[in-house]
Amino acid sequence: MRRPSLGPVSVLAATLVPLVGVLGFGWSAAAILGVYLGEALIVLFFALLKMPFAAKRPNNDIGEGNRLLGPIQAKRGATTLPGPLPDVYLRNVPTMLITACLLAPLEAFAVLMVFALPDPTITDAVAGQLLIGWSAAFVGRGVETYTDYFRNGGYEDHSPRSLLLPPFKYLFAVGGLMLVLTPFQGTFGSDSLLVVVVLGKLLYDLRALQVERDDDRHGVFYRLYGSKETEINPMSVEEPGRAPDLAVRPSRRVALVDALYRGVTYSVSSTAALFYAVGAAMALLGSVPFAAFFLGIGSCFTLLRAVARYLAVGTVEHRVYGGTLLAHDTLLCEPQARLESDAVVDWSHERDRVDRLFGTETLALEALEPEDDEWPPMGLALDPPDPDELGTDDANENTSMTVPHVERAEELREALGLSEFRN
Repeated sequence: MRRPSLGPVSVLAATLVPLVGVLGFGWSAAAILGVYLGEALIVLFFALLKMPFAAKRPNNDIGEGNRLLGPIQAKRGATTLPGPLPDVYLRNVPTMLITACLLAPLEAFAVLMVFALPDPTITDAVAGQLLIGWSAAFVGRGVETYTDYFRNGGYEDHSPRSLLLPPFKYLFAVGGLMLVLTPFQGTFGSDSLLVVVVLGKLLYDLRALQVERDDDRHGVFYRLYGSKETEINPMSVEEPGRAPDLAVRPSRRVALVDALYRGVTYSVSSTAALFYAVGAAMALLGSVPFAAFFLGIGSCFTLLRAVARYLAVGTVEHRVYGGTLLAHDTLLCEPQARLESDAVVDWSHERDRVDRLFGTETLALEALEPEDDEWPPMGLALDPPDPDELGTDDANENTSMTVPHVERAEELREALGLSEFRN
């Protein structure tokens, strides 16, 4: 049983600070606008802080076809940290990267533009009001994060995707409030209108807390985006409790060369090539800072691709148990996928540059896989989706596999009983 939470109390207390400021201390419109816009960034910061620990799988996986982030998000298993912190999930890294490198800068830019639009005058008094409001919001959201998410195990109910819903809803609510008040911007500084704004924000926080804690209440965002209830409850791939009949994996040297090779080829066959080209052009024009900036971005793409490839190849051992092939991640100590030989409809082998260099072979096994139902559907659902129908994991279904850089490919095929197939 989870302990009582101070989260709702701390959030509401932080929301009351601007109201007290307006009624008792004459806070300005610039301060109120700045506090609410700053809180949007604070909410996003705590969502990013929570992401490594979210235990559920997102309902809209990037997919293994994405060479850059797909192999990382497909990982099963977690890493245990010392101390009281919960497990960390490698599969959450892609959402964290997208949030930190794309969504957070875009939101920060939008917040700055909206705050600067009315050309506010920032006096020492206004600066002090902003500092008080931001501090209250940070403490309130921090207490909520600690009590609800970490202490009471809220991380078990979320995926990194569902954690992005509160920041999105908050930004939408504040933006909508400002849009409604645009016709009254000439009188925005009046005390009466400021009180209306603060009360509107208070009502939003009350409604958000109510929806968060009442399973029978769902807003429009639930129907369009989903929530923590519609994310996938992870399952483990079944693995026999005995030693495998055969286990194959590429050597570390082969895996490192393969990762480097894939990183380089990605650099010339993707968006990374554009950054390298622009960087080279800036260097020729003598603009060293811009050249370093674009070359640095291109290098980040190359490095990320190499790391993703190594995690997909270098840490995975393929194990044979009777007629079943399991992909087991030795870094996370967790089986990733399984394939029964009876489900194999075709197989082929190929030799890329790395295979030819080291005398190995890559074996591709194709299984007949069921089509996945996509969610959310197009348009607005009339009824909330049923989490029991959406939150399923296909951990133990037969999955097509590629066994890279095998030194004993014929032995692996014989162990699986696939010698009678012709590639």
